[in-house]
Amino acid sequence: MIEWVQRILVATGRWLVEQRWGVAAFVAALVVRLHWNLVIHPPGEFIYSDMNGYLQRAATIFAEGWAPREYNAFYPYGTHVFLYVLQVVFGREAYTAMATVYALLGAGVVWLSYAVACRVSRHRWVPPVLALVLVFYYPLISLGGFFLSEIPFSFCVVAATLFLLRVVEHGRRFDAVAMGIMVALGFTLRPQIMLSVAFIGVFWLLVRRHVPRLRLVHLVLAMVPVLGIMAFSAWRMHHHTGRHGLISENGTFNQVFGRCHNNKIVALPDRPGRSRTSFGPPPFIQLANRERVAPNGWPGLRPAIELEIEYEGYIGDKEIHRQLIARCIEATGWRGQVEYAIVHVALLARYNIMWPDSGRAHWRDLSYRWGQWNERLFIVPALLALFAVFRPRSHVRLGLVGLHVWSVIVLAILYFGDVRFRAPYDPFIMLMALEVHAMVLSWGVARIARLRNRGNKRRVEAVGGPP
Repeated sequence: MIEWVQRILVATGRWLVEQRWGVAAFVAALVVRLHWNLVIHPPGEFIYSDMNGYLQRAATIFAEGWAPREYNAFYPYGTHVFLYVLQVVFGREAYTAMATVYALLGAGVVWLSYAVACRVSRHRWVPPVLALVLVFYYPLISLGGFFLSEIPFSFCVVAATLFLLRVVEHGRRFDAVAMGIMVALGFTLRPQIMLSVAFIGVFWLLVRRHVPRLRLVHLVLAMVPVLGIMAFSAWRMHHHTGRHGLISENGTFNQVFGRCHNNKIVALPDRPGRSRTSFGPPPFIQLANRERVAPNGWPGLRPAIELEIEYEGYIGDKEIHRQLIARCIEATGWRGQVEYAIVHVALLARYNIMWPDSGRAHWRDLSYRWGQWNERLFIVPALLALFAVFRPRSHVRLGLVGLHVWSVIVLAILYFGDVRFRAPYDPFIMLMALEVHAMVLSWGVARIARLRNRGNKRRVEAVGGPP
């Protein structure tokens, strides 16, 4: 018994020494996030808009069980079910405990990001620097102070990426299954993760000789939990609405904004049981305000038909959405749609302040300043690192990470861009940017060393010349 305990202690000590940077980053990040969530910005005091919507849908589960309810299928269900589970465990109004869980997830994002960087970066100082920056990275700290989907989703997508890199490194099937589980959980929070999955699958087909330990069997194993949760999600949607779909009905709804550049949609009830529902994406609302201050400036919100679109019917009615999208494309032409797409990509980095901070004057300036720092230090170098996908022989792991950022860009083109929409992927963007900084720094140091050595070479004098 004593010998068994000694072995556990020795193994634990060895693990702590090996993982000291990751553990230190997790502890520091947890302290910062607990102070934020419990003292400065308790999420239980900021229950409005989206946060209130998630908790209201969780409350319907307490009140009605899993009975059919049309509006519960409009958004993906992962966040409100997660909040429901937390309330079952800790209590209906145990906001302090729920805030602590969000702090733990946020600190987990930091540790996982450090572990990802250790497997991607060729420079020893990049992972600890990334972890240090993420410990105090305000946008993710801020989002963790609200009951939203961003922090749980970021945890899932970074964890899935870590398990993918572990498969690339070791070829273990356990890691492949774990990767699939994290993707499946992320899918319930934000289905956009499936675009990353599709990109990684295509990338593997093209570069599989550069990742010999990542084989088809690993991808199949990973897809088992993903396909299982997708099947359940499709069943759940039919259960709530009687209609067929994958997980939610807000896909075409969001496409209306991207194709029409309106800042609000209002759905009026067309029969008993339905209610007036409205929504406007914060970046477009901010663009509309920008247009009023600086007319005809770029970027601006130039609606294809109307600034506010109103119709009678269910807010998730795909047929109404498709008709609106067709009208907007016809009104703008494809040239106008290309300009819209360019604006969407620009909105990923600037021209909008991250919501919910944008709606609160107390936090608005702080969020704006962090957005500026992010743009100056990370966005441009990360864009350069995106081309690692075309250099798989030398940068295959960086390319795998970059595929997440490619997916965000494509999603922005198809729907709309938003700083908050990008934020869960910021650990990848920062890693890519730091790697580019490290490459440039290494090149500069090597260049200076070569110049110095050139000056120190001994000169050979000619022999037998004239006196």
